[in-house]
Amino acid sequence: MSVCLPAAVGETLVYELTPRFDAAVLHVDLTWTTGGRRTASALRVAERVGPIEDVPQLLHNLAVSASNQRQNAVWIVKHRPGEILRCTYDVVAGRRAFEQWSDKHYPVVAPTFFHGLGSAFLLAPAAYTGVPDDFEVIVRWQLPAGYKAACSWGLGRTVGARISADNLRQSVYLAGKIATTTRQQGDRRVSLAVVDRFGFTLDEFADMTAAVIKHQCDFMGETDFPSFVITAIPAGPPLKSGEARIAGSGLYNSFALFVAPGSQLDDAVEHLFAHELFHHWCGRLLRAKQPERQAYWFIEGVTDYYSLRILYDYERWRPAVYAKWINQHVREYHLNPAIHASNDDIERDYWIKRATVGEVAYQRGLLLGLRWHKLARSRGVPNGFDKLFKSLVNRAREGYYEISNAEIRKSGVDLLGPWFAREFDQYVIQAKTIPLPPDVLAPKLAGKMTDVYAYEVGFDQQRSLKEQRVRGLIPGAAAAKAGLREGDRLTGWRLPGNPNTQVKLHILRKGGEKTITYYPRGTKKTVVQFSQ
Repeated sequence: MSVCLPAAVGETLVYELTPRFDAAVLHVDLTWTTGGRRTASALRVAERVGPIEDVPQLLHNLAVSASNQRQNAVWIVKHRPGEILRCTYDVVAGRRAFEQWSDKHYPVVAPTFFHGLGSAFLLAPAAYTGVPDDFEVIVRWQLPAGYKAACSWGLGRTVGARISADNLRQSVYLAGKIATTTRQQGDRRVSLAVVDRFGFTLDEFADMTAAVIKHQCDFMGETDFPSFVITAIPAGPPLKSGEARIAGSGLYNSFALFVAPGSQLDDAVEHLFAHELFHHWCGRLLRAKQPERQAYWFIEGVTDYYSLRILYDYERWRPAVYAKWINQHVREYHLNPAIHASNDDIERDYWIKRATVGEVAYQRGLLLGLRWHKLARSRGVPNGFDKLFKSLVNRAREGYYEISNAEIRKSGVDLLGPWFAREFDQYVIQAKTIPLPPDVLAPKLAGKMTDVYAYEVGFDQQRSLKEQRVRGLIPGAAAAKAGLREGDRLTGWRLPGNPNTQVKLHILRKGGEKTITYYPRGTKKTVVQFSQ
């Protein structure tokens, strides 16, 4: 006869993290006080994270104090009741810096700092008979004098929290020669930890993030938003003045930002931070049922709609900046060859065709947010699309709640009116092209039908710049029409990456040097664009 024992309470995990900066290794020493359970325990790490195909291969010299058996990325540990387990291992990812943007999921031990997402290096309890959901967790860093540390639940060399194993893995860990600061918002703290190599100060960054958090909480009527940690580290090569390149990951009560050295604190950084922050409500509090990518148009696209709109409504952005971002999304949506990708296509190809099928999920939700907010208000719903969105969030606040396309459709009909069913079926289910009325942002912004173009440089840019000769010239493209020839030797170039800014190429032929200029324009569409 088997007996189901109640889950133990008060189990403790103590992580001692020692970065060996000279050897590019992080040593992890885990002590797990298991309580009075009489069953085995389990430890696991994520099998795969982003481009990391095999996370367990990053863990070297792993040793557990009790008998254990590995099953893929899980270690089953047999032990006596109340036994204190100890697990030690080294994290070796072979990275000393984030030289490539695709490396951002990897743990890295740079000469002066360590950075890692928990899912890519941290062994933590796995679901198993009798194992509790939450643990008392302490993280202690062993660091040289003057070095600081941070993780998703606080700043300091020693931090503690009551937290689930999943949230341990969905946390960021940063230590080394970093700068830190905190902003207080009532009972909530906004803490920042950065490897300071950017074109903005820590105080400027702290003021921006604290303001965006306050605006979103005010909009959502949020009274229970947790204290929040934001990290920022350098990634990729340094940029020229005025340029920026950024990426980020929204995590448990935190946000990990990756910024090219020298980047400015501009609207691109604000947009990325605002988008990831809004996932607190749309994506984590309000979750999508599996398979979740069927509803990515909502989780990602509606998140983009609100993140941009709140920056504008709360006057963080001027109308011209908001119009710039809306115009960009509208252009890219209509020029996207995957504009009619279905939810099944997005589910299957989101990561395989990230630049097209993946992006249409964001674009579709953003345009539908704009369209449905306007249509709902014109049909007598004063707060427009917000009535539906906030209703769904409030259900999630009352208890664990997952959405599906069918439930969004039903709630939309109930709250906004019968018209919503036809709209939903056409643009979400059938993936038809979404028409955006020119007055959708009236009276502050007016829409006008405008010719727009896809960016098309007209030749194989990467290969051509590497060989410094024109390779892969596309017949009939603007570059060919301007007189560029296959095999032309390149002696200089300006490639702005914008179809409305001229490309300038300096080439050398037998007859001497020649300058060729043209607009790198491909497919043309006529779409609505907004201005004051």
